[in-house]
Amino acid sequence: MKKVITTTLLIFSMSFCMAQNIKQAAEEQRQRELQQQQEAETQRQQEIERQQQAVEAQQRAQNSHSVIFNSDGGSAVAAQIIYNGEKAKKPANPTKANNTFVEWRREGTSTAFDFNTPITSSTTLKAVWVSLAPTVTVTSEGNVIRGATLAAKLEWLDRNAESHNTYIVEVSANENIAPRTLEYRGAINITVVLIGDGTNRTIRLVSNGDMFTVRPNVTFVLDNNVTLHGHSQNSGNMVSVNGGIFKMNAGTTITGNQGGGGVYVSSGTFEMNGGTISNNGKSTNFNGGGVDNRSIFTMNGGIISGNTASDGGGVYNSGTFTMNNGTISGNTANNGGGVEHRYGTFTMNAGTVSGNNANRGGGVYVEHWRNFTMRGGTITNNTAMEYGGGVYGDITKTGGTITGYNSDPDNGNVVRDNNGVLARRGHAVFVNENRRKERSSGTHVDLSNNNTENWEQ
Repeated sequence: MKKVITTTLLIFSMSFCMAQNIKQAAEEQRQRELQQQQEAETQRQQEIERQQQAVEAQQRAQNSHSVIFNSDGGSAVAAQIIYNGEKAKKPANPTKANNTFVEWRREGTSTAFDFNTPITSSTTLKAVWVSLAPTVTVTSEGNVIRGATLAAKLEWLDRNAESHNTYIVEVSANENIAPRTLEYRGAINITVVLIGDGTNRTIRLVSNGDMFTVRPNVTFVLDNNVTLHGHSQNSGNMVSVNGGIFKMNAGTTITGNQGGGGVYVSSGTFEMNGGTISNNGKSTNFNGGGVDNRSIFTMNGGIISGNTASDGGGVYNSGTFTMNNGTISGNTANNGGGVEHRYGTFTMNAGTVSGNNANRGGGVYVEHWRNFTMRGGTITNNTAMEYGGGVYGDITKTGGTITGYNSDPDNGNVVRDNNGVLARRGHAVFVNENRRKERSSGTHVDLSNNNTENWEQ
């Protein structure tokens, strides 16, 4: 009986295990089939997505545009395929020998291409370059030098300038330069004209020294649309004439050189036909904030204003200064707010000296035993704190007008300190206490050492 029971239990156990194995095998088979179904579904979805992407790509390809980059002789730039309405990517700047890349422009236009612009049609962009090598065009007025930087153009002149030629240097951008000497040894009669290309261009001095030095056999012409700008730390001048000729025409400016002067003429000639010399010079140990002339200076026009010096705020003269026209105004100095005439000759034929300030000689200061010849023009509205509101020193006046406070308190020259107007100090002219002029002297009033009747005592 016990044996039968044992056998029965063994058979039951074997049957149970077999059933479990069958059940597990069935479950595993079901899982495999389910996985296969999932994989099949995934493959089906992927195939659908591939087909959709292919359709979309085909559709987009049919609605895309090419952007071609014409580097105009520069390094190659790959074209881009841009879908309609999207934006091109700005590529790295190409390179080109002896050129600087400026910008990309759509062909046929004159402005830079904006890479934020949606692309709606195939487009060609062309590179714009600035040549580092100047180009020279021969004209009836001279050899016009274009392209490149101002420094490169001036270097080209150093190598190539020839006698009896005029070189017109076009300034096409605001630039910074180091001091330059215009000297061409072995050549004579060379004219260098500096002119802006249609709009005013500012040339700034980046270091200390004279921005331009004009040497013998060179005529340097500062023409229209050019500003020479110095800085407060510079002890040199904007233009130093050392044996050559400097001409300044209308539409030009020399300014901002508060550590040094505007124009210094040690030898040679300065001819001012127009333009403005302003805001140069310093108040201590400095002569001629606007112009320091030791040779020949002829002023035919233009304005010298707002300059500062210890002597000769506008002009310091120890050479030959002839004023045929123009205005010297708003300058300041210890002696000679407008002009200090130290040596040589100073002749005023026309023009205006006005609104200047000094301790002595608000308008003009004449050193002892020198002579200032006035044949025309006007000296008015200048102020001195000690003597000679209009003129201090010897004068030979045969024409022109010098105003005086006593007859023109509103606009006349005046001697005035911090406490008010001072009498007997020569509002118009002061030579000495016995030879002074307090009232205005018009064109028909002669003043000289030999004429005593028109002076006041």
